[in-house]
Amino acid sequence: MDVRVPLDVADSSNALNLPTSCSNLLGGCVALLTLGHAIFPATMDDTFALVPHHTIFSPIASLPFPFVWNLVTSHLYETSLLRGIAMTVAIVWMVQRLERLWSVRALCLYLAFACAASSVVVLFWEVGEVFRTAREKDFFLPTRGCSGLLVALAVGLRHAYPLEVLPSLPKPWGLQCQHLPFCLVSACTVVGLLGPAWLLPEWPFAPLAFFFAWFYLRYFYWFPHAKAHGDHSPDFVFANLFPQALRPVASAIGALTHSLAATAAPGLLRIRQPEDDAEKAEAIVYDPSRIQDGGAVLWSSAAGMNLTAATASTPWPAPPPWPVSAGDPVPGAPGSKEYDARRAKALKLLDESISSLLAPQTWGTYCRGG
Repeated sequence: MDVRVPLDVADSSNALNLPTSCSNLLGGCVALLTLGHAIFPATMDDTFALVPHHTIFSPIASLPFPFVWNLVTSHLYETSLLRGIAMTVAIVWMVQRLERLWSVRALCLYLAFACAASSVVVLFWEVGEVFRTAREKDFFLPTRGCSGLLVALAVGLRHAYPLEVLPSLPKPWGLQCQHLPFCLVSACTVVGLLGPAWLLPEWPFAPLAFFFAWFYLRYFYWFPHAKAHGDHSPDFVFANLFPQALRPVASAIGALTHSLAATAAPGLLRIRQPEDDAEKAEAIVYDPSRIQDGGAVLWSSAAGMNLTAATASTPWPAPPPWPVSAGDPVPGAPGSKEYDARRAKALKLLDESISSLLAPQTWGTYCRGG
């Protein structure tokens, strides 16, 4: 499934006037920092990697501020040029799709929260390990890698384009964007635990970013067209990010997390409930059957597409080539003239079919009665 948004519509929601797209900016940042690490590895690690000592205490006497930016910048480069190239291509592909629906500010806040929260957990874990093992050199070891950033983008794709088929993969596999986050997290975790220590030392970033990215979309992300913070629908619970066999365990983790977070901030993390018991809380999804600002862009929280009934081959109506006013339905969508005409024709054919089926039965009953 490929949702295309006109560029003028996407740019109108961006609060920042950037000289280039967000995908090119983020991809170029990853490529340049990775190249810089290949040339000056010690300098790049001391400045941008997650070093516990540098993040807690300033390594420069004339600069009394710790390197807190390392919580985010440690996710923006790789130690290998080959991995850096692969990550750059994947990051650009993902951001290109997200920037069609998300503003630059929203995307930056989302990635900053997921990356910073993951780094904070890793930082506390490393400090605890230093106290437990008394190995002071671990207090100065750098941690860096793009696995957490990649997983955070994958969770965003899972929410925005859950049914889009992943490119460059065999179609019989049936892998869609909704399967991508768990596949990436599983691969990073297996390689980090079972592979050599140098292959993926930053692997804890992946599962942590998996959780914190979902947490941000669940509670904090502002959906402008739905006018709501967070997607509180049952379709976006934490357990739905996992395969069916693992959902009971994930559901328990999600419920425990929600209870703890709601206890700490009951007003901020309160789940919205439908005003009417008969109203079903749907996921906040892209609805192509409505028009806004001349382009097919609208988020729907109640009358949107039902993800359980849709398939990857479900066609999306193309935007009309002529200007339309806000609120007009796309031709062929519910509420349009074409839709009403097809519906009336289908009802007429249904009535004729029912009449033809009942006619022989009525004639036989009449003969038996005579």
